[in-house]
Amino acid sequence: MLKRDLISFCSMIQGFSIHGHGVQAVALFDRMINEGLRPDDVAFMVILTACMRAGLVEDGFRYFDLMNNEYSLSLSPDHYACMVDLLGKSGKLKAAYELIKSMPVEPHAGAWGALLGACKLHWDTDLAEEVALQLFELEPHSDGSYVLLSNIHAEANTWLEVTHLRDKMCERGVRKYLVAVM
Repeated sequence: MLKRDLISFCSMIQGFSIHGHGVQAVALFDRMINEGLRPDDVAFMVILTACMRAGLVEDGFRYFDLMNNEYSLSLSPDHYACMVDLLGKSGKLKAAYELIKSMPVEPHAGAWGALLGACKLHWDTDLAEEVALQLFELEPHSDGSYVLLSNIHAEANTWLEVTHLRDKMCERGVRKYLVAVM
């Protein structure tokens, strides 16, 4: 392309991200900045997602800080959720939890859900309990948090906790819904 803009760069970065080429996504984002284009909050969401998918923790933090300090863009709950997911998937569960706690706005269920998923991935039942309590408050009738926490306890062979969770679901009228995949 003779004239590249923010949209064309972000489209390529997203393409690299989707296809597992996080390092190339980072290089292209840096090239975009070096060519004088000013990234917006959407562009930062694209690159943070690319870092999250590729497990590029240091690059993710670099862009997270750059967004706030260099470009003075407001960090949205979605930007925080992406960083929580990045930290959680890389095994930095306590750092992810601290990031959620430090948010200047109320974290949404996406951030807590990402951390709960990371707790399952890394077998942290204690933190999973804390995180699930937050999700139960935010989405008391959503089956996903209950089912995920139940699965975490099942994998840890804490069957009494599984039973308690199922009882709690019944008490609150939460039903487990199955989605048919075609």
